[in-house]
Amino acid sequence: MNLKFTNNKESKNEKKQIWMYALILFTGAFIVLLLTAYSQVKFQNNISEYQNKLSSQEKAKINAVTDFNSAVKENKRLKEEIDALKKKLIESEQQLAAESEKNSDLEEKYKKSTGAADLLLKAQADYIKEDYISCAVTLKYNINISYLSTDAIELYNELAENSFEKASLLLYRDGYKSYKNKEYAQAVLSFSRAIDFSKKNEYYIDDAYYYMAYAYYKTSDFEGVKKTVEEFLTNCPDSPFTRDMKSLNRKVSR
Repeated sequence: MNLKFTNNKESKNEKKQIWMYALILFTGAFIVLLLTAYSQVKFQNNISEYQNKLSSQEKAKINAVTDFNSAVKENKRLKEEIDALKKKLIESEQQLAAESEKNSDLEEKYKKSTGAADLLLKAQADYIKEDYISCAVTLKYNINISYLSTDAIELYNELAENSFEKASLLLYRDGYKSYKNKEYAQAVLSFSRAIDFSKKNEYYIDDAYYYMAYAYYKTSDFEGVKKTVEEFLTNCPDSPFTRDMKSLNRKVSR
């Protein structure tokens, strides 16, 4: 009887131990499951957080690229506008310069036209006073007829026709007087103008060339002599001074 009682007690102890082990194992398994679940949740959270960070960074990159492209386009647009404005400015400056130059040309032409008209009136006044030399000099050397009006040109031609021949003879006489007084430079000037105002067929023209050549010779201006002789031979081929002029030319050409 005692032996059987003892065996039942041991059996109960064994069952208790088994339940304890089972409880311990179950508890351990539960804890492991909890830890595993916690780890997975934390891992998922970390993954989500990382994905969010990556997403934010990607968005930032996309925004940055978009902003940069927009800035490049805007910069290009502004540069085109600036270039267009520069072009318009240059065109405006060129147009302004052209207008200014045109106005300057008109002002200059007006001044010259006014000056030519004033000189023509002076020449007319000299002619009326019978100062034919001053009249002829002003007409031939001081007035540019391109600045005269049509009516003014008619007056110019009329004065020239009436004064040049008279001035030529007077200048020849002045030149001869200066030559006799050994005023050779003045003689050359008077003879030269007498020839300029003449029609080259007046009776005294070969005389004017002759004395002008010797006036040059007297001042040792041999180039002047050669030039005068050359013109003389062209304009006065039948002059009785031809032999003497050729001889003078040979003398200065040695």
